[in-house]
Amino acid sequence: MDLAQVIYSMVQKSMNAAHLADIVIGTVVSAEPLEISICSDMAPLKKSVLHLTESVIEKKIPIVTHSHKISDTYTGGGSCSTELSTIICYENGVELPVEDGYIILNRSLQIGDKVLILQASGGQSYVVLSRLF
Repeated sequence: MDLAQVIYSMVQKSMNAAHLADIVIGTVVSAEPLEISICSDMAPLKKSVLHLTESVIEKKIPIVTHSHKISDTYTGGGSCSTELSTIICYENGVELPVEDGYIILNRSLQIGDKVLILQASGGQSYVVLSRLF
């Protein structure tokens, strides 16, 4: 073995021992419980080794509606009605859905979603960074 091969071998061993992080693309194969496949040769990653960032957790806001009567001795009263149903939010150029009185700002992960994953600690821990479009 020549000197270059010895140095190369030492560098490879050092890098493997350092457990460097890798960026991988995965596909959600189950939403509940969450499972993500990153390679067809291995079993899907289970929820216990997945760490979710804020960008892949469901966020929703209520569409506030209310109405009430106003009693006022000076003006004689009246009524008030406010509705935010005219608010429209968009994601990637597509109008976000309204479900059960909520605008879904960021939906939860669903089967078939492609996600960007940071593989850390030699494959013992995975951080789901974002959904890919």
